[in-house]
Amino acid sequence: MTEKDEKASPLINNGLEGRECVPFFTNDRSQIAFEFLYLILTLLIASGVMISLQFYGNDLGISHRDKLAMMAIIGGFLGGWVYDTKWFYRVTARGKHDQHGFPWQPHKFYWRIMTPFLSSLVAFSTYLLATADFFPFSVKEKESARTAFAMCFLLGYFSDLVLSRLAAWAEKVIPKASND
Repeated sequence: MTEKDEKASPLINNGLEGRECVPFFTNDRSQIAFEFLYLILTLLIASGVMISLQFYGNDLGISHRDKLAMMAIIGGFLGGWVYDTKWFYRVTARGKHDQHGFPWQPHKFYWRIMTPFLSSLVAFSTYLLATADFFPFSVKEKESARTAFAMCFLLGYFSDLVLSRLAAWAEKVIPKASND
């Protein structure tokens, strides 16, 4: 790391020494460029799959139930993608002199790469529970791919909140073990 790079990305005292946990990149600029390309590529792939499902799903022999599930998964993925992209923009648009005080944190690489996938899993699992009437509310139009996509997009975008609410709900529903 050059002296210029060290000034551009000060070490954060969090127990990780900057790039040690992400050895693939020599500096912040190359990591930021990779993550930008990753975001663009995953958006194009997810959009391509979604469009293919919508227009060619029947020709490919995909049943309505399978199409519904796939649209739900893609919705959750894109919700997580939007959340991830907003975070990426926030820390990279800080300006030349970091006037906003959001330094690039290379050690969060794996979190940023995995966010859309984890959001998709949380959203899809929660969607399945909701459409199975497992929760004390019901989902209208359970057989609509649009509903599946839209609901999972929101669940994916707010997946951290969804997990915390599910944990609070589970604590109320699941009986506590006795110490007897």
